Amino acid sequence: MNDNMDFEQPIAPDFNADDIDIFAELGAPLLTQSTTPSPLQDILLEDKEPMNVDPQLVAELLQVLAQHSIRQHSDEGIDVLPESAQNVDLNSARVTLIDDEYRLSLLVELQDNKQIRPCVRAHRNSGELDFVTEQNIPSVWRPLYNLLENAFKQAIQSLKASAYLS
Repeated sequence: MNDNMDFEQPIAPDFNADDIDIFAELGAPLLTQSTTPSPLQDILLEDKEPMNVDPQLVAELLQVLAQHSIRQHSDEGIDVLPESAQNVDLNSARVTLIDDEYRLSLLVELQDNKQIRPCVRAHRNSGELDFVTEQNIPSVWRPLYNLLENAFKQAIQSLKASAYLS
């Protein structure tokens, strides 16, 4: 009887490399997938042709992404208000869908107690979002529009990078 290990012994025929969970072997946590994936998971995991997804869901995703971007930039202390405005609620960012156009707006209180919602727009065109450059923005409102524009463009880019708008 030979006590040495036989390195030339063939691997047992019932051994199947596919049966081994390499992540478990390495001690990595398993990514668990719920039995009912959310619409967002469907979107992010989809690798087929562009899907016909609810445009309202796109609006909600854009809103979350834009709100995040606005909060990031508000920390930089950007003074975005003209003198005629009293307050801008950076938490009031909304993305609405009107016909084939998404609009990102913020609630601004004017000194005469009126409220307005300056907005930036993007057209929905065959699965693509085309940003609409606003013309003739008064210079005093330009910093606020720039904040909205940058946040909206960043939101659109993030959504495209998620392989959702491709």
